[in-house]
Amino acid sequence: MSDDFGLKSAGTEVTFVSCQDERHPSENIIDGNDKTFWVTTGLFPQQIILQFANEVEITKIKTATTNVRGIIFESCVEKQPTEFQKMYDVEIADRNGRLQMENNQVPATKALFLRVTIDSGWDDFASVRRIAIEGTKTG
Repeated sequence: MSDDFGLKSAGTEVTFVSCQDERHPSENIIDGNDKTFWVTTGLFPQQIILQFANEVEITKIKTATTNVRGIIFESCVEKQPTEFQKMYDVEIADRNGRLQMENNQVPATKALFLRVTIDSGWDDFASVRRIAIEGTKTG
């Protein structure tokens, strides 16, 4: 059975974001509440780095976003988040500001960190409500 490593309750932390709005902090991504969100502050690209409590093997990534156009996922198994390997990228259809749900099966990929780059948006501002990361502990 897979676990969801996209949650604070699983020991995951947001270790970096390229922008911060105090009304919509980055911790909202990992709180498990689809009503809260992290919001970009206008320019692209924007990045988020998540750190897992232990090394995990990722098999599926689900996202809940608004106004995101292009998004890239990269993994890192180093003790410091310095060398990332691209997992995949996707262009998400425009939903005119409504919730965008993406569900992507990925080849099993080990990671201690996950870098998410929003490289373009459908509007000046985009939001990330949730990144569900399914997989198993390896370390």
